[in-house]
Amino acid sequence: MTVEQNHESAGGSVSFSRVSLRYNNTNEDSPPVISNLSLEIAAGEFFVIVGPSGCGKSTLLRMVAGFLPPSGGSLTVDGQSIAGPGPDRAMVFQSVDGPLLEWLTVRQNVAFGLKLQARRGRSRFDKSQADRWLGVVGLTAAADKYPHELSGGMKQRVQIARILAVKPDIVLLDEPFAALDAQTRRILQQQVSELWQSEGRTFVYVTHDIREAVLLGQRIGVMSAGPDSSFREIHTLDLPYPRDDFSPEFGEVARVVEEQIVQEVMRSWQH
Repeated sequence: MTVEQNHESAGGSVSFSRVSLRYNNTNEDSPPVISNLSLEIAAGEFFVIVGPSGCGKSTLLRMVAGFLPPSGGSLTVDGQSIAGPGPDRAMVFQSVDGPLLEWLTVRQNVAFGLKLQARRGRSRFDKSQADRWLGVVGLTAAADKYPHELSGGMKQRVQIARILAVKPDIVLLDEPFAALDAQTRRILQQQVSELWQSEGRTFVYVTHDIREAVLLGQRIGVMSAGPDSSFREIHTLDLPYPRDDFSPEFGEVARVVEEQIVQEVMRSWQH
């Protein structure tokens, strides 16, 4: 995939300040899923979230997306409190089927958000915008196909193209490649890294794959086991892109992150 240098957006900053979340806000005795979590994500940063199953990784993404309000604390984007979903934030889901509109072609799926923006007066619709993004993700030849004709990896590329086409400041990715085979996953990881570098947007990425985390992230936040989950440690990676996952430096970061996650899993077993 060829990536154009196109820094139209510097991304959006995200700030968690002593954030907590209870799924049952009416019952103060229910343990919070997230507790006293503070984090600053800079505009244009690639931040990866890892941790034990059930610790609240995807919950954090849904909070930033505006689907879940915090029970306590402050959560802001560019200094403004999040009141709900907005065009400045967009989410790539793990599912390769649900997010796509099956009755639309690949080109029409990518153009869908662009047309909505045009109807709301945010921009003028130009068919070439959809075609540009199909070219970026290597799907020009599949433009007139329908989702049921695509492989899982192709469907995820359509989802990524559709989201980036509407130019959100913040791209939220919830284990987008977990259901794909290893070879496809590796190719798409590299493509996502290149897209982030070329587009200048903020990427917040949840994964269970430690190698993927080290491959992509500028920083990696390791969450503690829930309930009352927060960040156990945040690692800053001083590794150049593209990253060599066979290098000793890469292996050492992966080892430390994995060790911390295993410790959190074992701690959860004791409760």
